[in-house]
Amino acid sequence: MENFTTFVIGVALEGTLLGVLFWVITLITVESTSLVGALRSAYIAEAVGNIPYLWGLPATTPPGMLMSLVAAVIFVRLIMRIGELTAGKAFYGVAMTYFVLIALVTCNA
Repeated sequence: MENFTTFVIGVALEGTLLGVLFWVITLITVESTSLVGALRSAYIAEAVGNIPYLWGLPATTPPGMLMSLVAAVIFVRLIMRIGELTAGKAFYGVAMTYFVLIALVTCNA
């Protein structure tokens, strides 16, 4: 049950952070306006990306890295379904979002 609680909390917190950060970056740089779409896409992608945590696997294991890649693809696909961003702009937003998140984690470590 502890893994499930960690999974739900992780999806809620990380999904919110990812969605809002993506929205802010794309709002400033490529004029995207759909916060609700960004949050929905982020929650779904985080739920998929965090599946290995249900089995207690860390993010650096092959299943963890594979699910992170799958989650990024799902996130871009869901963002593109909103219809505001092209594939290039969606990829740019995701790349910049992950760059900022990695920078935050690295600076706080």
